[in-house]
Amino acid sequence: MKYLIVFIVKLSLLLGAFASQATSLSVSTNHWAPYINEKNQPLGSAADILRQVLSQEQLTINWRYQHYELAFALVANNQQPAAFPYFKTAKRQQQVLYSAPIFSVVSKIYYNRQGESKLNMEQLADHKFGRVAGYSYGEVIDAYLNDAKIFTNEKAALASLLNNNIDFLPMTESVMNTLLNQDYRDQALLIKHLDNIVGQDSLHLIAPKTAQGTALIAKVNQLLAQVANINSLQPATVKRFKPKDIARLIPAEGYPAIVGQVALTKATQYYTLPQGTRVLILRWSDKIIQASKTDRLYKSMVDLSQVVVLNGPHVGKELYIKNMYLEIQ
Repeated sequence: MKYLIVFIVKLSLLLGAFASQATSLSVSTNHWAPYINEKNQPLGSAADILRQVLSQEQLTINWRYQHYELAFALVANNQQPAAFPYFKTAKRQQQVLYSAPIFSVVSKIYYNRQGESKLNMEQLADHKFGRVAGYSYGEVIDAYLNDAKIFTNEKAALASLLNNNIDFLPMTESVMNTLLNQDYRDQALLIKHLDNIVGQDSLHLIAPKTAQGTALIAKVNQLLAQVANINSLQPATVKRFKPKDIARLIPAEGYPAIVGQVALTKATQYYTLPQGTRVLILRWSDKIIQASKTDRLYKSMVDLSQVVVLNGPHVGKELYIKNMYLEIQ
């Protein structure tokens, strides 16, 4: 009991010293969208969570952008008071202190569908993996990365996967979807993930193994406990953009007037549509989706697909259009 009291007194003194000295905290980080945005850009979702947690004590953050590997080394050597965000591993815990979890993510292993036929999904160790320098993806996925090719950032790693220079690439799901949505939308459908290997891990603030680091982690944990029931202090998962078929209406030989109908029943109305009208395909007709037993495809050409008109005099109308009038953009 005596030792417990002494420990509590010492910790209280440390917390008091930290609170009295610090109004701004230097935190090393680096671009990791959507969680950490580029320098001089609006805060990413994880950076904003940490900002709000620390704001309970009017503590502000001075963000210091560095490579994650360098930032970790500086914290471990007591040359930087904090860095964020980091996965917790047994090896890293020997070098730095970790806060309680600040947010959680899902990580997966991705591959390029162009090379799928050459991949042995039962023997992943036979293939080339990539990883970003200084990153951990949680202990489940890190076990596959002992001989992985190192890249400076996610964008370079994904470019290598798309070029078939590596076979597999681990990445946090929202980070991958952000990259595909923003920079590789045309290639997004080429990227798939393994279903049977998923890492679900938390990320943390790290600090040096010093008295001041101990005080900082204790303070952060206290502030995290105070907001534990606020569900909005978790970043939303970024979903992958799902490309939709956009078509332009073109005349067909022998059928120069483009006509759309409101319903599939006999009691319907018809609209004439100008050439070049753009439409979004809501549902392709069954005859164009399904295989035919004959190459006489006239019925497929005149079958009706459902669209919504995007421009022109009938913008916004949902109509049924013959497939022969639809040219995918």
